[in-house]
Amino acid sequence: MPIFMIASTILAVFVVSYYVLKKYNPIFVFLFSGLILLIISYYFVGSSIPKAPVREHNNFLNVLLDSYFFLVATFKSQLSGTGLIIMSVAGFAAYMKCINASAKLAFLANKPLGKIKNKYLILSGTFVVGMLLKIVISSYTGLLLLLLACIYPVLVSLKIRPVTAVCVLSLIALDYGPKDANSITMAGMVNQSDNVVGLFLNYQIYSVIAYIVTIAILIPIYFSWIDKKDKEKNLLQDEVGDIEIIDPKCPTFYIFFPWLPVVFLFGSYFLGIKLDVVSANFMSISIVFLIEFLRHRDARKLGNDMSVILKGMAEIFVSVVSILIAASVFAKGIENLGGLSVLVDAMKSLGGASWVAILFCIVVLSFLVYFAGVIMGSGIAAFNAFGKLAPEIATKLGIEPITLVLPLEIASCLGRAASPISGGILALAGFAKLNPMDIIKRSTPLLIIGMIVNIMVAFYLATFN
Repeated sequence: MPIFMIASTILAVFVVSYYVLKKYNPIFVFLFSGLILLIISYYFVGSSIPKAPVREHNNFLNVLLDSYFFLVATFKSQLSGTGLIIMSVAGFAAYMKCINASAKLAFLANKPLGKIKNKYLILSGTFVVGMLLKIVISSYTGLLLLLLACIYPVLVSLKIRPVTAVCVLSLIALDYGPKDANSITMAGMVNQSDNVVGLFLNYQIYSVIAYIVTIAILIPIYFSWIDKKDKEKNLLQDEVGDIEIIDPKCPTFYIFFPWLPVVFLFGSYFLGIKLDVVSANFMSISIVFLIEFLRHRDARKLGNDMSVILKGMAEIFVSVVSILIAASVFAKGIENLGGLSVLVDAMKSLGGASWVAILFCIVVLSFLVYFAGVIMGSGIAAFNAFGKLAPEIATKLGIEPITLVLPLEIASCLGRAASPISGGILALAGFAKLNPMDIIKRSTPLLIIGMIVNIMVAFYLATFN
């Protein structure tokens, strides 16, 4: 039976990966495969279907209905919990884009870069600035589009190669902070949805700082070496067109608006006031509504702005929340097959070498999520597909669930940045008129180093924190 459980788990992951690679809709693949796995695991492994009503006898029709009961329960819990939080974040982000506040912030953030004379140090500065902006502009693709409009032209005007410039932008990959969808999902996985700020300050910040410092130091060394190699091969003839640097039309003080939810969340955390992410976002929207009304004296505009917010929430439901729901069903199906539990129990049998089991699980699960991110082109899809398995595994290992979930969250971001079908990478490639693989093959070595740093930090937090 254990061999069957392991083999069936591996086969399920392989089959799902195959159909995602064949460009089947991942939401459909996750939902359909998850329901099938729940039924298979009931009959062949004896795993009960969660949320199912208690019955004396179960025929196939009842088992099928029970799997749909679980699907409905998952929809309800996600839409009223993590899904609502993510949608509120997306609505606020759409509003900031609509009034040019986020674009103004990105435009002004590049000003200090022009004072740096070494172009490779400018690249490091760009990376650090971009990573700092990520805490308030949580969308990977959205932030890259802003940087392409505001910072990329500055880099090119300073004689930095377009391919090098977009490669550095692609490395601004980590999703972190209390406003981020992946962070919110991570908090939900470890049953701490009301403690996103605490998880960031106590755990996530260490992984983020380690990544930023490591990559910022390596960027000048690595890209100067790449340029030297390309020069020897006579490959430095990049075409650069005329690019206009546009200053977004809105007052300068609007750059503070994207920070409002972050300020509310951190302020309430340190003051001991309980404030959730949804409330912080809608409080911020109310404040900006008032200022926009005082500025334009047009109540009709506020009605149109509300439509922008609701459309932003609807779009994130289609692109993120629906994947989160589908991946939750798939993850439960994989969990019910029991293969991962068998492997973890086998590793625990090493006895005194329990640290080997912890390191093994961190490495295997992190790279599983990383390659899932590469295949899917979506960090949140990869994270939700396999991240939900981590809390139970962490409990079996005797470590805090967050210390195993966190490296998977980071790995999903790095895998997305290494995917030629990721929306962010396609945006960079299209803007610089490059093949996406030109970016991937240059950035992947640094992303792999980022993975190693991620695993090292996670192992430290799991064993010594």
